[in-house]
Amino acid sequence: MGWFRQLFFPSEPPTESQLEAGRHALITEGAVAAVLYSVGTGNFLAGYLSQLGASISFCAFVAMIPQLGCVLQFFSPFLFERIHHRKLSIWLLCVVYRFSLAAVFLVPLAVPGHAEARWVVLALYTIAFFAAGVVTPGLSHLTLGLAPDGRRGAFFARKDITAVCVNSAATLVMGRQLDYFTRIGRPDAGYLLIGAVCAALAILDALLLGLVRENPVAFVSKLRPADILRPVRDKSYRPLLLYCILGGLPGGLSTPFLSVYELRVLNLSHSFITTVGVVSAVAGMAGSWYWGRLADAAGWRRVIWLTAAINLSCTLGWAFVRPSWAPFTAPILMVATAACSGGASIASMNLQFASSPENAKTTYIGVTSATASIAACLSASVGTTLQPLLQNVLGNSSIPCLFLLAAALGFANLAVNGRKLPNNKS
Repeated sequence: MGWFRQLFFPSEPPTESQLEAGRHALITEGAVAAVLYSVGTGNFLAGYLSQLGASISFCAFVAMIPQLGCVLQFFSPFLFERIHHRKLSIWLLCVVYRFSLAAVFLVPLAVPGHAEARWVVLALYTIAFFAAGVVTPGLSHLTLGLAPDGRRGAFFARKDITAVCVNSAATLVMGRQLDYFTRIGRPDAGYLLIGAVCAALAILDALLLGLVRENPVAFVSKLRPADILRPVRDKSYRPLLLYCILGGLPGGLSTPFLSVYELRVLNLSHSFITTVGVVSAVAGMAGSWYWGRLADAAGWRRVIWLTAAINLSCTLGWAFVRPSWAPFTAPILMVATAACSGGASIASMNLQFASSPENAKTTYIGVTSATASIAACLSASVGTTLQPLLQNVLGNSSIPCLFLLAAALGFANLAVNGRKLPNNKS
């Protein structure tokens, strides 16, 4: 067991060469994880569930589970903030997450009936993203602890660009092979091949994460349950918290339905979606650069206003897209959303960081993320209940109605609460 202790509980602090090797491993692991996440969400998941005979509302219900898993970030500080060596807990949770996600696509091998397979998929998917929700703060802390002082920006830029490039190439190839199997009448074989690839990637991810040497935490905190309510009681932070919570409502109504809408209503192929995804990834990187420069000049609040307005306009735009126009209008909406999403996320996180007190930033950011996820899950539950009722009356127009409602709620939140946000420059 000496190798085990050396891997997860080393007696000596890591050397600089070991830390540098760990950084390279983390960059590669991040790219592998990005592929697994993309395959396990979005159009691949929606197509797979449709292949199993799932309804639109069931597809949307499953699609909201990753958001539901984020709620567990409420509780992860009680695990990670109490231990010095966190790598083993992080590794085990990541193994559960990645392998459960890969197993989702292999369920038909063990459960031949579609009705039974759908419920097994739901169970595995829930396990995967509940583990992801718990591990995300710890993995983020591990990554931040390994980032080199004075070169953090370059490190994270290299990590993100590598993930985007590898993810774009991998999903493009898998999308094309899936369309090939669909054309020859064997989509089931295509999804099994995706499951096998994901299983291989999960093994590689576990090996890479195991090679990373962590910087042990020098102190542990005695976080109390009452500390969770501190952001709510903070009058100066409350407007931002309220904006983020209400901002989760439009996403819960629209995001879970978007992939199944693209595939089953607009009849877009996997190859088309993944090809546009490559362009969207480039637009996302360019957008992050532009929004960062704008934040330097005008502050994070201005970035939130503009990116939210564009994103909500795209949500509204999806309500008017029709199958005959989709090959021309869908790429515009997808690329515009991607160009703003990175800036919106970075702006929100930086505004939360700047507005929270020095001794409680982790708690403030975690509570904000978790409460926004709760709001998104509640609105997604309402959406999955409303959609079948609307479909009985409106048919395929049921999902555009949800897009209209989401856009209206988002613009109302931006108009009422967006103007109350604090303003901080980067």
